[in-house]
Amino acid sequence: MGFVTPITNNIFMEFVTMSELKVLITVDWEGTDLEEENLQRIQKFKHDWGVPLTHYLNPGYYTNPNTCDLEITKTINNILSEEDDTGLHIHAPKHFVSSAGVHPRVGPCFSSMGDYNIGEEHGQEVMLNSFSKDEIDKMIKFSINLMGKYGFKKLNSFRAGGWMSDDAIFESLQENKIFIESSATVASLLEGSSWEGDNLQRYISIIWDQINMESRPYFLNTKRGKLLEIPNNLGAVDYWQHDWIEQLANKAVDSCKRTGNYIAVINSHQETAHKHWHKLDRFLEILSLHQDIKLTYCTNSQVASEYMSA
Repeated sequence: MGFVTPITNNIFMEFVTMSELKVLITVDWEGTDLEEENLQRIQKFKHDWGVPLTHYLNPGYYTNPNTCDLEITKTINNILSEEDDTGLHIHAPKHFVSSAGVHPRVGPCFSSMGDYNIGEEHGQEVMLNSFSKDEIDKMIKFSINLMGKYGFKKLNSFRAGGWMSDDAIFESLQENKIFIESSATVASLLEGSSWEGDNLQRYISIIWDQINMESRPYFLNTKRGKLLEIPNNLGAVDYWQHDWIEQLANKAVDSCKRTGNYIAVINSHQETAHKHWHKLDRFLEILSLHQDIKLTYCTNSQVASEYMSA
């Protein structure tokens, strides 16, 4: 509610507390390829918008025979900016799982057609939450050590491949001093995509049945302590239908105005940036037209800092 206060020369100015809409843009690095067109598209986005990104980095680049000969560390660092945040993103392909000292699995998969990947990349679509707690521990510890070896030591958050997380993963994250989780998402945001009606959408609707587009960060209790869950409440741009973009932007603004603040958490992928990031551009363009809200961009760490202090 606004209030009126006098200033000099008898002019009155109305100060109104504006509703704040925070936009948290995340990038999942899938560990499958580092093609120049996608890297350049991310660079263009960063240049055009100048906003921080939260990158979920995948250790699989270093174990994948198709990428291990590339300048992986240099390539990733060329994308990262000082204001960006970094976390950990894990899928379960054979090359990565084996390197972590875990026996590879062929299922269950979050695709009803099974895993279409072959050779060392088979397992990319195997559900991470199908592994035991001990196996998850090995993969997370291996990931932290491997990424740290190449200079990526500030991995303070996590997102599971296919959003397939569970209590065993939460507990392992806590034990390994990763205190932010962001696998929660909204099943309905896969409608109209190739995943509609498939295992992925069905599993998400079961695992994350309480999550919707207005979900806010909340604390998860584990045997080892608390994790901050930052729900990916606007899903992945890859699966946005074009006629949704304006609706999603306006819904975020409406939620912000109605409640006084709102955090829009958006997922994207490095490997498909060239194909899909124009939708992200359009979303931000629509938001920027709303002069009656305070629009800010943030990272996982900034959100966590506010929630932890509160």
